[in-house]
Amino acid sequence: MGEREKFSGVLLGASLRMLMNVVLVFLLVEGFVSSYHFSYKLFSDVPYMAGSTSEISVTIAPGSSAYDVAALLDGLGVVDGKYLFLARTYLGKYQKKIIAGTYLLGPGQSPDTICRKVCGMKTEDET
Repeated sequence: MGEREKFSGVLLGASLRMLMNVVLVFLLVEGFVSSYHFSYKLFSDVPYMAGSTSEISVTIAPGSSAYDVAALLDGLGVVDGKYLFLARTYLGKYQKKIIAGTYLLGPGQSPDTICRKVCGMKTEDET
């Protein structure tokens, strides 16, 4: 093998390693940014659509799990995402306290307010 082929092989190997490092750094940065946004939405208790005053009548069936309620609310556009709401119910220890019934909920309400309503607890504006 000639000198030229060895140099080409070394250059190709170095280029591939550099490309792999750039891709790895990009994936790490994207992962950190996504984690930050998820955590911010989870812990900030900011409504999905802060300016919205619309409310929807939501009926929770008896025996519905926290996942079922999260999927229902996400499908109706009341919450930002089912996994975000589901994490909120688990961190707030609401998942076992959900009460079946019909509630007026809207995207202008904070996630904590929605959780408290579907659990039959008093919200801050009711006290």
